[in-house]
Amino acid sequence: MKISYKISIQILMLLFVLANVIQAQEEKKGPRFSNKGIKFSIGSNNQKMISERGLDEGEGGSISLGYGFNDNFSMWLSAVGSEHLIKNTEIKTEFGGLELNLQHKFNPDESWQPYTKLGVGVYNLQEKNSDISLVGAGISIGLGFDYFFSSHFGVGAELSLKKLDYFAQQVKTANGEHVTDIKPHLNGDTSAFMIHLVIQ
Repeated sequence: MKISYKISIQILMLLFVLANVIQAQEEKKGPRFSNKGIKFSIGSNNQKMISERGLDEGEGGSISLGYGFNDNFSMWLSAVGSEHLIKNTEIKTEFGGLELNLQHKFNPDESWQPYTKLGVGVYNLQEKNSDISLVGAGISIGLGFDYFFSSHFGVGAELSLKKLDYFAQQVKTANGEHVTDIKPHLNGDTSAFMIHLVIQ
């Protein structure tokens, strides 16, 4: 009986130590997903000009650098762009912009992470090989999700709407660039569907 009692005590002590080691390892690893810190995203999109600018839908992309303040909120700086044909012609027009967006994730501890975005940006619209471009600004809203197949890599999709106005016209001449105000402002609203890769 004494031997059996001693063995039982030793087994319990071993299990207790093992459980503490496992718990310490899990705490050391932290959560499986973390939205904190620096992150990067690259995407491909299909962009539609909602306002009647005489442009067809265009293909484009985005490159974004982000920083997660916590698991729910991140700030993203994005360079966006797309190329469009003027309707019924072969003339190309380039759309580009720089945006600052605040992102909120609803499910940061799961593989599927839906989110919303709200931001501001400055934009440029220019016919290719032309010296004249339109300069605008506005707000951008987005709704999307990320799916993380590992701790640091994920893919996602996003629907976005940009509500913007072109407020100035920029003309390049031999003497430099000249900017003139546009009154009233021109509507430049766009919508886009994007798929992207996220690294964090």
